[in-house]
Amino acid sequence: MIKVVIIEDEAPARKKLKNYLEKIGEPIEIIKEIETVDETLSFFQTSPDVDLIFSDIELRDGNVFDVYNQIVVDFPIIFATAYDQFWMNAFETSGIEYLLKPYTYDRFEKAWNKYTSLINKTEVNYSDIFSKLDTYYRNKLDLKPVYKEYIPVKSNSGIYFLKVEDILFIQSDYGVIFAYDRNDKKHLLNQTSLIEIQKILDPEKFFKINRSELVNKDHIEKISRYTKNTVAIHIKSHTLKTSQNNTASFNSWIGL
Repeated sequence: MIKVVIIEDEAPARKKLKNYLEKIGEPIEIIKEIETVDETLSFFQTSPDVDLIFSDIELRDGNVFDVYNQIVVDFPIIFATAYDQFWMNAFETSGIEYLLKPYTYDRFEKAWNKYTSLINKTEVNYSDIFSKLDTYYRNKLDLKPVYKEYIPVKSNSGIYFLKVEDILFIQSDYGVIFAYDRNDKKHLLNQTSLIEIQKILDPEKFFKINRSELVNKDHIEKISRYTKNTVAIHIKSHTLKTSQNNTASFNSWIGL
């Protein structure tokens, strides 16, 4: 029996994962479902008997790497997340696969097969495996993508090009994406989701502070405490707020 732990704060994502696990047809026992960073830390401090972990990264109270950086987790981890900027963190821990949401059953099955191929080998040297995986993804990340310097924007009079460096922040409003520039002009973008726009922007410059907003680090004028678990970001005449889920990772990204 393979003992599995699921670390995921969204019920639909947990349901999908459990359906995939059932479909895989292996003897599996889900011994724990966890939704928060605090609960994750408490669970692993009990020295549980676990074979495999499925782990999201951004949970409702912070980033799960706050746990993995504190304690040693020797169990193989398959990460499942909507964010692609945590590859290096994943393979510096016990990560063996990185599923980018929304992932298909075929992609899940490949990750599962990688896990079973590891456990079926006799005298597996996990340290060597993790080291090779880490090297592979480091090399992959070294091939830095070329991010956009201009974003084409359609208007009634044609197409113009918005300089990325001039963007203060980007905001999603029910599937409509707007960019605000340094002159506080609002531009309607062609993209339909923040995930789509994130793919063309430098993650060192732009960060998703909540479900609907990306900020440009170069234009942040001030950061202040908003609530116990969130911060306010002041950009010109605008005050944006981090979500509880994203505050810890934002603070780390900005260097706080």
